[in-house]
Amino acid sequence: MSVISVVGGQWGDEGKGKIVDVLSVDVELVARYQGGANAGHTVYLGEKKFVLHQIPSGILREDCICVLGNGMVIDPEGLVEEINQIAEKNISVNGRLVIAHNAHIVTPIHKAIDSHREKGLDKPIGTTGKGIGPTYVDKFNRTGIRGTDLLNLNKLEKKLNSRLDDAIKNCEISIDLKQDLEIKIKNYLTVISKISNFVGNVYEIIQSHLDNSQKMLIEGAQGTLLDIDHGTYPFVTSSSPSTGGISSGLGLPLHKIGRHIGIFKAYCTRVGEGPFPTELFDETGEELRKIGQEFGATTGRPRRCGWFDLLAAKFSVHVNGLTEIALTKLDILDNFDEIKICTGYKINGKEMSSYSASMCDLENVEPVYTSFPGWKVSTVGFHHLENLPGKAKDYIRYLEEKLGIPIKIISTGPARDQIIEG
Repeated sequence: MSVISVVGGQWGDEGKGKIVDVLSVDVELVARYQGGANAGHTVYLGEKKFVLHQIPSGILREDCICVLGNGMVIDPEGLVEEINQIAEKNISVNGRLVIAHNAHIVTPIHKAIDSHREKGLDKPIGTTGKGIGPTYVDKFNRTGIRGTDLLNLNKLEKKLNSRLDDAIKNCEISIDLKQDLEIKIKNYLTVISKISNFVGNVYEIIQSHLDNSQKMLIEGAQGTLLDIDHGTYPFVTSSSPSTGGISSGLGLPLHKIGRHIGIFKAYCTRVGEGPFPTELFDETGEELRKIGQEFGATTGRPRRCGWFDLLAAKFSVHVNGLTEIALTKLDILDNFDEIKICTGYKINGKEMSSYSASMCDLENVEPVYTSFPGWKVSTVGFHHLENLPGKAKDYIRYLEEKLGIPIKIISTGPARDQIIEG
């Protein structure tokens, strides 16, 4: 089949942006199906660095159409910033960017609600403050603002002012913010006028590509372990980054997708709060962060770092129905004398058989590790699997064997051409 999905297999930040860019070389359409500006996909083209938050990485490929699907919550202000930033590097979105008319839209009110709520929690979730959660809440309360509302600014302004009044009435925000938000709404409407022409019928575009057997790439944001249903609840995102979110987020049946590629780092990272069984609090964790430049593309927050979690990865493989794996940042492990993989859990001394069996008690998990000798040789820029150091190949083969699916793509550096494809 000519449709491929790319999803995060861990807690996000696995390097999906680069893999989507690599895979979109001969693809006619790339579509995002969930999340919003709380995602950050970083791609390097030569000396140019692109950090994309909402626009799919396919925009860096000439003539590739990029879709923001109905399952997303789209931030117009962030989108305009993104469009301007890539325009400075001679990338145009004209005729290549489409916003689903039934996608929900983030407003300054949602961002204010997000910040207000997070500050009031005894145990903060660690959100990005981008208004994602409150926008999804409005969606399911059937009071949301959608892409189609951007086509009539007068009606939109009335909706925004009504939502502001409701937010104050329901104590979602303080009345002290009203004047500031009224000014932000005026500026927001100016921004809307710059992107309203991108609103279109995404469903028809996708169906047309399917009917004509044109190649499509489906791009997820965040990772499976942050899924609202399958993740480390309540420390999760507000959408379904797993493959299950594709059908509802794009109107695309899963049986139309021929390859489901899961992106995994050669180790694990997590941003924000929540359980993380293999997190390292020692010099090794600090070294992983430093060498891997593990700082959030959206917030700049330092990422928590740890060893590869095999149990969590198996869970992700099964939940998503993955057919293959792309392993990123293998080169970050080049300088370690010893490399570990978590191959089991213990809770209060009792061995746990799976991630799902431990999901509600992950904060009490004691990881059980299998150790591997480091290869102590640079793998940066390798293009062929057979040229990798033997110990690196052993590490990869072990993961393949235990996860039960092939690792077909290996990233050996941040650049577009630093890749092994098998």
